[in-house]
Amino acid sequence: MQASGARGSVGKASYEAVRRHIDAGKKATEAFRLVAQETGRSTATVQTAYYRVARSLPGGGGVQLRPRKKTAARRTAAKSATASNGTRTPARRGRPPKAPAGGTSAAAIARQLSDAAEALVAHIARLEDEVAAARKDRERLAAIERALGRR
Repeated sequence: MQASGARGSVGKASYEAVRRHIDAGKKATEAFRLVAQETGRSTATVQTAYYRVARSLPGGGGVQLRPRKKTAARRTAAKSATASNGTRTPARRGRPPKAPAGGTSAAAIARQLSDAAEALVAHIARLEDEVAAARKDRERLAAIERALGRR
């Protein structure tokens, strides 16, 4: 598969086409839609290409960039607001971490530990029964072999 042009030329062409429509008085959303129709690409693809090229230009190409992280002043303000009202916003977005099934109190953890110990004792008892049964089977087999004179 060969490239049809210089690397990044499609994005630059999209950016320039959108800018022409915006300079002609169209709103950005309408310009994205028109360029998408002209080029046969989706509106989202045109928007992505436009903003990628705009961010790479000096001064952001007229696109206002939003900060990705809180500035030091905003972090300090957020901490003082949290300290003053005692509530806290979640540290991350999305689904909260799953809580343990039995709860997180000391009593719940002690119950879980006790249940796990009981399950371990029962498992060890089953293993001991299996070992005893295997010894009996081995003794019976040895007795049969002696009776047949194989040993």
